[in-house]
Amino acid sequence: MQRHQLQHVILEIGRRFDLPDFYVVGSAAILAAMPNPPVGTLTATRDVDVIPPGDDEQLADRISFVLGEASDFDIKHGYYAQGVSLRTPAFAPADWPSRAIPVRVADYTAWCMEPHDLVLSKLGAGREKDLEFARDVAALGLVRLDELLARLESVASTDEHRRQIAARVHAMFK
Repeated sequence: MQRHQLQHVILEIGRRFDLPDFYVVGSAAILAAMPNPPVGTLTATRDVDVIPPGDDEQLADRISFVLGEASDFDIKHGYYAQGVSLRTPAFAPADWPSRAIPVRVADYTAWCMEPHDLVLSKLGAGREKDLEFARDVAALGLVRLDELLARLESVASTDEHRRQIAARVHAMFK
């Protein structure tokens, strides 16, 4: 996904659902901090994970139905929106929304997860594609070791899983 595609999704969500503000989590959120990432892991996603205002699950389902995978929108453009909930970034620090980065398109604002919070979420999920994404973000200098470790303290997780995430953080900076 490229920044202009994210902006197109923001515009479509804003117009079709009359939403002036919403959150974007997941890989596409990196486009707020790095509008032109190198082609590869950071541009591989086709979806924009959207949390509607008030964490409205019915609205999230409508977004997925209208603009989601295999929708007319996806078929026409090759990318799509996925309605998700605040539970989706399960391993992000609890206060991540306070640091979200705005991407404004016309009268609509997508509040995109900040890179440190995004990377912690990816490291917590631990899928190979998430680990590779996190490594690439770190290699580009978009996150700092000390800040990741500081924010890790406010991630809701077991102590064991937190230690595993910390080990993954340290491994990215070796």
